[in-house]
Amino acid sequence: MFCSQFEDKRKKKEGDIKRITIMSASSPDSKLLLSKVVSGSGGDGVALTTSDVVELLASHHTLAKKLTCTHIAHSCKSNGDLALLTANLLLRDASDANPSVRSASVCALAALPGIEDSAVPALLAALSDHAPLVRRAGVVGCHELYTHAPDQVVVGGGLVDALYEAVRDPDPIVVTNALLALDALLEDEGGVVINRNIAHHLLARIMNFSEHSAVFVLTVLARYFPKSEDELYLLLNTLDELLSSKAPAVLVSTVRLFVRWTAEHPHLKKDMMEMIRPSVCKILAQNVAETSYLLLEFLSELGEIRQVFGPYYKYFLVRSKDPGYIKAQKLMLLPSVSTEDNVCSLVNEVRPFCSDYQSFHDAVVCLGAMAKQSPPARNLCLATLVSLLDTPAEKVVIAVLESLLCVLPQVPSQSQQSSHLQVASSHPPQVAGSHPTQVVGSHLQVGGVSQVAGTQTQVVSLLHKSTPPSEAEIDNKNISSTENEFPPLPPQLVQDLQEVLTRALWREGVQAAAPTLVLQVVGCLAPLLPAAPDIIQRMSSLCSTNDHTHAEFITAAVRVFFARPTQMQLLLASILAQAFNTPGVPAKRAALVYSILQEEPNDASQLLGASVVPLSLSSETQQTKIVSEEE
Repeated sequence: MFCSQFEDKRKKKEGDIKRITIMSASSPDSKLLLSKVVSGSGGDGVALTTSDVVELLASHHTLAKKLTCTHIAHSCKSNGDLALLTANLLLRDASDANPSVRSASVCALAALPGIEDSAVPALLAALSDHAPLVRRAGVVGCHELYTHAPDQVVVGGGLVDALYEAVRDPDPIVVTNALLALDALLEDEGGVVINRNIAHHLLARIMNFSEHSAVFVLTVLARYFPKSEDELYLLLNTLDELLSSKAPAVLVSTVRLFVRWTAEHPHLKKDMMEMIRPSVCKILAQNVAETSYLLLEFLSELGEIRQVFGPYYKYFLVRSKDPGYIKAQKLMLLPSVSTEDNVCSLVNEVRPFCSDYQSFHDAVVCLGAMAKQSPPARNLCLATLVSLLDTPAEKVVIAVLESLLCVLPQVPSQSQQSSHLQVASSHPPQVAGSHPTQVVGSHLQVGGVSQVAGTQTQVVSLLHKSTPPSEAEIDNKNISSTENEFPPLPPQLVQDLQEVLTRALWREGVQAAAPTLVLQVVGCLAPLLPAAPDIIQRMSSLCSTNDHTHAEFITAAVRVFFARPTQMQLLLASILAQAFNTPGVPAKRAALVYSILQEEPNDASQLLGASVVPLSLSSETQQTKIVSEEE
């Protein structure tokens, strides 16, 4: 929308200039010819002969010459005679006393095919002209000439050297255009080369550039790396003023350059963030959606910003009037600015957005991330998430289940579990009385499986041997770091979580919409869910329709078995026996699980991502109750 509005304004302004040019023509014939030029350049198909162009080009009307040169540059590729008939006139005008005429003629000469030998001297003269307007046209002409005659520019002619000289031009626009032209001309060689002298020269004059030009110059400077620490600190000192810039694009480009140059000096990063903090807060306080999004996205890439921006968290709070993409970006960044002092306030600010249809998922994820800051924040986030599990909207419940896997003490992540399974799959232990190829073959037959697993009774016997040890025998390494860092959950919160989580997992809509997620939650949080075996049994028919879901169902059943072996022993034996008779992915997963179960209980639980330790509660009575249930 903004681009179309800008384009409409530009076309209107050009139309006004052309109308003024036509009205200022000295004769009716000139007015008619200029009308044809304007209409022809506008694409209306008005015929304009070569003689008409020559006549206009030979006039002494400055604006008429400029319009005619523009017409020649656009039409010369489709009209070969036009280049031959206008070349001499353009070469003459390239040395005209009027800088506007010289600049227009140089641009037209660079676009004419077949006269490259004559255009190169004109471009070299333009690059050394005393008028900045002509030098700008000369730089643009070099790029235009390169598009249809690259050999004349790159191989011969000396234009590349002249463009490198133009980098030191006193006019900032000429410098920017020269860098852009060199980047295009030397694309095959990696673009413009920035050496020490050019880098210091550009940084010394960086404040003279416009916002857009400064952004490009800073981007190009990233190709240069200081050769010594003295040079590094000298260059960094020149960036101090830019680090206080009120222009978001310049500020972001400066910080990126600073981070690149100080990659080996991470201690300077905090000082840099202290310098940009006032500018960042001022820009965010303006509530301009586009610039706010740019800064928020960039801050999320900086890594640890909590120590600097944590006390100023109010600038990052989500507003109800913010666009959806701003809400999502702020909710993603809020955990990075949360501290033990402000996390409870942030949780209260985020809570209303958990019921917002547009940003509920980002809000729930934000709560899960902030819950890791402190025990009060964890309890407050859990209480909020528990209240959301009874929401009628299944999408909200699914988002909460995903977040609970991050908040509650749990096993390694899903990616780590998959890597464990892949390692075990590549080197499965040999089962006594069978062949490994029969266990993990691509097409397991019923007869082959019977040699491995035998009957369901043999599976039950193996599961009896794989019963996890008591809590006292478990190594402290298996206890999650979250349990060691945070105190136990309050008893009432644990009770509410058990009840509400069980109701949410029993909902048919949730099971049908996200069966894999439900299985993962049941498997990971089985010590907290007395009804986990019943949920597994209920989902058996739902998971049998898809091979991959069936495989995840087998893994979840084994995880629940490690948490509640007495309740799951016969059920898991039935699940494995049925899976062995299902060719494809389920049979492979069952064979893999069967092989892993022959390992030591601790090793098997680690490979399967199972939790063999009940969740820590604040009451010894509750701990005894859970342990007694498992025994």
